[in-house]
Amino acid sequence: MIGYGFVFFALLQVISSQGPPPFLKDIPEKCRGPPPVVEKPHECCKVEPFFEASDFTECGYKNSNEDVGFKRGPPDCSKQLCLMKKYNLAKDDQVDFEALKKFLDDYAEKYPAFKSAVEKAKECVKEDLPGPPSVCLANRIVFCIGSVVMFECPAENWSETEGCKTLKDHMTECKPFFQRQ
Repeated sequence: MIGYGFVFFALLQVISSQGPPPFLKDIPEKCRGPPPVVEKPHECCKVEPFFEASDFTECGYKNSNEDVGFKRGPPDCSKQLCLMKKYNLAKDDQVDFEALKKFLDDYAEKYPAFKSAVEKAKECVKEDLPGPPSVCLANRIVFCIGSVVMFECPAENWSETEGCKTLKDHMTECKPFFQRQ
């Protein structure tokens, strides 16, 4: 989940640093950029990780406790593809949609509290997923899955710290602008 948080906030920074692209023109200003600063936002939803911590390291992700900052531009796709390949979710740098859906089903079976969130997140697993064209499909899918899981986090898994409450309020207010009808 560490990587999902990193990708989530990196994508939000990319989006906010370039001005509103056409697909964001009808979204309120405060929902276009990153949510309010929350220390360790990835800890707000207590979710079992999709991947092993050692896999993130092997694929070039830095430890989330390190001060890494953000670089301008889209996130590096090779890291996400590396993770996906380790779990047979990508072949020849292409996402294997059926394998990824099965992977998500297996996750929901293992962690039933997230079954509803995972069912909604499976809608992210498609070739025509919208998003900035400069962000590769693998990263758009992972960002989408991570966002849906955060948006749909079961109440019993949500941390009630002040920062997490602020994040939840932002997500609740902005959620309608990022859901498909």
